Amino acid sequence: MTSRRKGQSFSHLIAMTDTKRRIWIFVDWDETITYRDTLHLIAPPDSQAPSAPPSFSFFSDYYMKLLKEHEREFGQRHTLERQLDFLGSLSAVENASVSKVEEHGLFKGVTNEELYERGKQVRFRDGWEKFTKQVTESSNCSLVAILSVSWSAVFIEGALKRVLNEESMKQLEIRANVNTMVWRILT
Repeated sequence: MTSRRKGQSFSHLIAMTDTKRRIWIFVDWDETITYRDTLHLIAPPDSQAPSAPPSFSFFSDYYMKLLKEHEREFGQRHTLERQLDFLGSLSAVENASVSKVEEHGLFKGVTNEELYERGKQVRFRDGWEKFTKQVTESSNCSLVAILSVSWSAVFIEGALKRVLNEESMKQLEIRANVNTMVWRILT
């Protein structure tokens, strides 16, 4: 898939050519096929109960603070090699953020059914539904996988079932939540 600019629709990808080659399509989740980042939809609703964890914005703010500190300490990233080094260095930030979520029990007691239902709130980018329809009807291409660092494949499945039929869902692989540190907070 070609790179896209923010806000660009999928209409430029819809024209499929008659070719003997099979096209396999792999797409990223957040802000690629979704209108915006969806992590806020996964978090449980804020609660006023005395024993409730802080609101999701607390964890988002904490993560952004850690990320900004890390970016400042890491320095400039003007080359591909330097950018790749930066991405490889983010595990400390990710682990600290996940530990904070785990420490406060943000996802404690959240069920797969709740995540699935929250997925139904996802807004897709313009053209995504039309694109998936044309891909599923095509004889020379397949939507093979959705890739995400999102918290839950169940959540993504809940969203996708609104636009994909059961047969398409069976053929699709959702690669999300593969970090074992992240999985700990959902179990």
